[in-house]
Amino acid sequence: MKTALLAYGRLFRIEHALMLAVAVLFGELVAADSFALPLPAPETILLSLAVPIFLEMASFALNDFLDIETDRENRRKDRPLVSGEISPRQALAASALCYAAGLAAAAPLPTLAFQLALVFALASILYSWKLKDMMLVGNLYIAASMAVPFVFGNIVVSSRLDAPVLAVAAGAFVSGLGREIVKSAEDLEGDVKRRKSRTLPAVVGKKNACFLAALLYFLLAPLSLLPFYFGLRANILSAGLVIVAAAAFFAIGISVARNQAGEGLESARKSSLLAAGVGLAGYWASLLQI
Repeated sequence: MKTALLAYGRLFRIEHALMLAVAVLFGELVAADSFALPLPAPETILLSLAVPIFLEMASFALNDFLDIETDRENRRKDRPLVSGEISPRQALAASALCYAAGLAAAAPLPTLAFQLALVFALASILYSWKLKDMMLVGNLYIAASMAVPFVFGNIVVSSRLDAPVLAVAAGAFVSGLGREIVKSAEDLEGDVKRRKSRTLPAVVGKKNACFLAALLYFLLAPLSLLPFYFGLRANILSAGLVIVAAAAFFAIGISVARNQAGEGLESARKSSLLAAGVGLAGYWASLLQI
């Protein structure tokens, strides 16, 4: 039982799902504070957190179902469909159930929030089917999917968009875009061989694609501080964590520019997710009265 749960956790990339839920809650708290509005009822908040969790789980399960041959080519033994821990049929069924649960959770929310959830659910299907094979298009979708939870949380509270929330979302977008370009470079061989993909590294070369990713990581250093400029309250803890994240992104940019080998890119990709988590913790710390 434990082994099966761990396998599904890897299929769903559950750590990503939880980060998206945290981003939604952050957007709700900051928007409510900025506009001096009460938070929604607890059941509304729980539903809003369930939406990104279920839609993210659905998207990753579908992606692995459609990408099983590519993952085999790329020797992704961490993928439970490649290892045989979960069957393709089980992954597809899990994806369908999660899509249904995510949209059902979004239905009682404000109309704009439901529409946003529906758009991204459909976009995630298109991504797994075709968009990921198109130069930059798939990367831009994934980057947007990392930014939109902050905006989603904002609009659950208010239809007005809050500047600090948008600034945090912009940083998440740039971080996600850099990370996805690195992933495209890492998976270049299998993507081209199995899916005939025309990803950015396939078109301009791995080295040039990695230089672009490095530039995006360099851009994140000043961009990480932008939410404070737009009014997010800073304290010693929040500023310290965000500065650490900014320095980490700069170091990751140097690493990606210097080393395009598979292990180097994998390390950079994983490190960038950790840096994003540290930065998000910093923004959360801004809500503390210290």
